[in-house]
Amino acid sequence: MENKTILIVDDDEKNIKLLKAYLQAEEYKIFQALNGEEALKMVNDFNPDLILLDVMMPGIDGFEVCTRLKTEEKTKMIPVVMVTALRERADRIKALEAGADDFLSKPVDRTALLARVKSLLRVKSYHDELLKSYKEIALKNERLKELERIKEGLTHMIIHDLNNPLSAIYGNLEMIKVENQNLSETELDTMDKCLAYSLDLRQMVQGLLDIHRMEEGKLQPVKKLTNVTEMLADLMGQFIARAEMDQISLTLSNSGEVPSVRIDPNLIKRVIANLLSNAIRHSPEGEEIEVTTGFLAEKNSIAFGVKDNGNGLAPEYHQRIFDKFEQVELKKSGASVGLGGLGLAFCKMAVEAHGGEIWVESDGNAKGCTFKFMIPV
Repeated sequence: MENKTILIVDDDEKNIKLLKAYLQAEEYKIFQALNGEEALKMVNDFNPDLILLDVMMPGIDGFEVCTRLKTEEKTKMIPVVMVTALRERADRIKALEAGADDFLSKPVDRTALLARVKSLLRVKSYHDELLKSYKEIALKNERLKELERIKEGLTHMIIHDLNNPLSAIYGNLEMIKVENQNLSETELDTMDKCLAYSLDLRQMVQGLLDIHRMEEGKLQPVKKLTNVTEMLADLMGQFIARAEMDQISLTLSNSGEVPSVRIDPNLIKRVIANLLSNAIRHSPEGEEIEVTTGFLAEKNSIAFGVKDNGNGLAPEYHQRIFDKFEQVELKKSGASVGLGGLGLAFCKMAVEAHGGEIWVESDGNAKGCTFKFMIPV
């Protein structure tokens, strides 16, 4: 308790002298005031750790001083011990109503005084530490909020600054390929790879944009009756050339008859396209990627799956893989997340916007991953 400050307020200097004698042996810093007005001014100047307050004083009495201290934000947590010769129960109730933390009866007993002072100063120290921690946390929270605002602003700017030039690059590459029929096989292969890589970048930027819009509630599913089999066949056709560049085969299988369902075909195609891009990127040459779909009557849901033969994913990462920008620890594990996890974050949001759920099945050990999702119909 060294260096703690105590203010003694009493109009009788003999009482002050006695209390100081009791307290100075404990190495407290002692200040004194002879009336309520002086006490309030001193408290405002240096904010003591504890106040020993006499009740019966001329001018502002101890009850009024305590009431004022306990109603001010700056001073309300300073412990106040009322030192009084009053014995009536009504006086003690009045002191409690004024906000007093404890009582001492005159003549003051040294042992009782020191016990109360030590106890209240200990509580005050705990409160001060908590308040300090709270202020530090509040400051850190404000800094985090500011960083989040900066990050969101940069993300928004990057998305829009990248989207247009990437679209132009992809469009020009397609035009060059169409208008130059005399390209060699090597040149065509290079052109196809450039188209594939620019498409990946476009998907990443589009994924960022869609995630941003979904988080703001600006991207909602536009559902219409959709033939799922035809939708998947069309989508698979767009990926066959891409897969063949890496000597990967794509297969599509239906588990029974799949009915037409009300979904947003553009969003669901984007989900499957992201999963296919991820699977192609991380499957070894000569492997097969299987896309499956089926109707689950018991759950009244349409189910989709994309199975690859990549590195696989350890079980402890099965949930985290769908989080935005969750990549450092995943890469340490050897996981194949693709697009830094952005594509998968979009997939999760799009599926959940349909009221569905998405998950991954894999035990790691280079046995690949199967991404599955269900949408209620």
